[in-house]
Amino acid sequence: MASTWQDVLELAVGIELECAGLYEVFAKRFSSRRELAYFWMNYAEAERYHAASIRIHQSALAGIPEVGEQKFDAESVDARSFLDELRAARQRCERDGVDIGEALRLARWVEESSAEIHGRIQFFKVFPDFGDLLQKMADEDRAHRDLLASAEKRWANVTA
Repeated sequence: MASTWQDVLELAVGIELECAGLYEVFAKRFSSRRELAYFWMNYAEAERYHAASIRIHQSALAGIPEVGEQKFDAESVDARSFLDELRAARQRCERDGVDIGEALRLARWVEESSAEIHGRIQFFKVFPDFGDLLQKMADEDRAHRDLLASAEKRWANVTA
């Protein structure tokens, strides 16, 4: 199924908001530890910022008629699959709970997967005026992943 630019950007926004939702589950889970709750809320806020950035680009692209002619197949399949896995992980963590080690490992997977998907999206290669957005988001996701690896060492033995 071919995806339009609107589909691609809606999917990207959905991923960012689902990431934020997962991190909010973690913040709630560890709410008794202020440092952990704050840590996860900062991550959630970063994901909401990414979603807002995509929305700004969406608005700018809406005024360019030739954009509507492009179709994007490859990126939507992997991105939809990732979104489904992410949603299932959030729902499982909400339902069953999560310990800090699992939360940090899951978040590293999220950030790595998100960075990889952002790096492969062809949409912004077709429209280079908007090309920096997803590259910057991928770079931020990789930095977040690296910070999570450090956090694993710091909070390895913490309980909620």
